[in-house]
Amino acid sequence: MELMANGDLKSYLRRHRPDYENGEESSPQPPTLKQIYQMAIEIADGMAYLSAKKFVHRDLAARNCMVAEDLTVKIGDFGMTRDIYETDYYRKGTKGFLPVRWMAPESLKDGMFSSSSDVFSYGVVLWEMATLASQPYQV
Repeated sequence: MELMANGDLKSYLRRHRPDYENGEESSPQPPTLKQIYQMAIEIADGMAYLSAKKFVHRDLAARNCMVAEDLTVKIGDFGMTRDIYETDYYRKGTKGFLPVRWMAPESLKDGMFSSSSDVFSYGVVLWEMATLASQPYQV
């Protein structure tokens, strides 16, 4: 398994906030727009690969994207991933814990997950990146 020295994307972004206090005199510089754009492309490429293989991730979030030393980002935590080869969607049958802040409205309403619902989650990840890992829908 590959070492992702910067940990998960959520923690990486939070450590690079201008107001982050780490006990040192200065915080690390926030990632540049170019770096964030490249990270977004890498996540999109990973999700396109999953979709092409007929898998739905169901739990895409900054906390489930890993950041390498060179800032390469890869998707992780495939515990909720399901094969959708036959029907192009997956219907959740049991009442378990779900990442509601990252879920598409149709997934919340009907318990149906598809590549389209993963695209919705990707949009929330982009928002997390733009806000340096603020919590979605925080009031």
